[in-house]
Amino acid sequence: MVVIYGTKKKMKIEKSLGCGICPRCHHNVELALAREKTLATLYYIPIFGWTSKRMILCPCCGDSELLTSAKFKEIKNA
Repeated sequence: MVVIYGTKKKMKIEKSLGCGICPRCHHNVELALAREKTLATLYYIPIFGWTSKRMILCPCCGDSELLTSAKFKEIKNA
């Protein structure tokens, strides 16, 4: 019997933050509030999530600024 297991990352855009200048690529872009979860999989089916990163994401260059949980909730509810 073969057991296939692994991990998978899933990104979800929570909110658009409006236009801003990316500190890395210096483009005027629409920044996004995002959450990235790492999921454990069994036969390619997600079983449970074990880590979660909260960030502000630049869609142009892919650069991200990591946020604490409290800061993420503050920005999301603003």
